[in-house]
Amino acid sequence: MDPLELVVDGLAAYRLTRLATADVISEPWRRSVVDRLVANGEEPPGEGDTAQDVVDAMREPPRLATLLTCRWCAGMWIAAGVVGARTLAPKAWSPVARTLALSAAATLIARAEDDG
Repeated sequence: MDPLELVVDGLAAYRLTRLATADVISEPWRRSVVDRLVANGEEPPGEGDTAQDVVDAMREPPRLATLLTCRWCAGMWIAAGVVGARTLAPKAWSPVARTLALSAAATLIARAEDDG
């Protein structure tokens, strides 16, 4: 594998993992799924709580709820998908991966800026 492709795919996997587990834009979807998974007998989730807050408050959260909020858990599966995409459909995956990688790089650079 080309080292540049590895870097691009790594950043793409990071961006997809962040999108799936923590980004504000995907919170309504994540929260909706977690709310459906709340087991009987658990305290009902609060209105302003995030999906992560709900999962953290549960004694034994459902595995899927944990997968949706745990970057380490989701990242492994997302990385496997990235490898599969690069292997099975490299021409289709390359522009998607570059877009995700640039988005990840922009986010990381913005976080590193000193706005003060």
